[in-house]
Amino acid sequence: MKKDGETYYSFPAALMRGFWESEEAKIHCLNNVLYYCAYSVWCSKGRGGSINEENFYNFICGELGLRRFAYDTKAKFYRATEELRSKYDPDYYNGLFWCISNSMFFDFYDNAKTAEERAGLLAYLATRSIIGQRGFAKTNKFFLTSRMACNLKNQNELPEEIEKYRVRYHFDKLKTMLFAAYKVAIYSDRTMRGFYVSLKKDADGNPDILWLAQQVNSNRQGKDTTNPLKVALQNVRNELQKANSNYTAPNEQREQHLKNST
Repeated sequence: MKKDGETYYSFPAALMRGFWESEEAKIHCLNNVLYYCAYSVWCSKGRGGSINEENFYNFICGELGLRRFAYDTKAKFYRATEELRSKYDPDYYNGLFWCISNSMFFDFYDNAKTAEERAGLLAYLATRSIIGQRGFAKTNKFFLTSRMACNLKNQNELPEEIEKYRVRYHFDKLKTMLFAAYKVAIYSDRTMRGFYVSLKKDADGNPDILWLAQQVNSNRQGKDTTNPLKVALQNVRNELQKANSNYTAPNEQREQHLKNST
């Protein structure tokens, strides 16, 4: 997908399992992402179309914005990636997907990154997947770290390198990186569990926390007044409270009866 002069790669998040372990694991994961996207774009635009298979190399480089590609013919590519394609065939695979820009991809591909920087990218990709097509979304450290470990749903046990970000000190550093490096707007207050995230930016290109806070508070106020279930529950609470205030316990009734008898 191309947008605003950037090429975006969409791929199964599972291809990034192990990304956090080392530089070697990082390159292995990114290669698999690239190979998956090459096959995916061939399936959607090249296969069965007017693209000559001998021009596979040029087609893939052009579609993915590459300067070079590991395979010069489709036949070599197919032989080398048979297992990957069978496991994550884009015609059938429907698991968790992530999306990354071409420039961000090659920044990590071409340059050495620390463990914290690798975790930061995973947190960013996880945040994008949580927000999806919405303007903002609510999450918490347990769900976000589960997504960082390439899981669709919340998981209790995570790899050690990801598990540490459930500790407040490390998670606060991770949120700071999301804000500073990836321009993720983050908003929370003491009345809520978890926090809200958004990718919306203000006029200066900074995370638009003010907009996010307004959306969250407006959304919460709307739920307080218009949510039928919430209104019904509040009515039940009011009735119970009224009944309790008029209720006299049996022992108190007995004492009152004895008092009246005398």
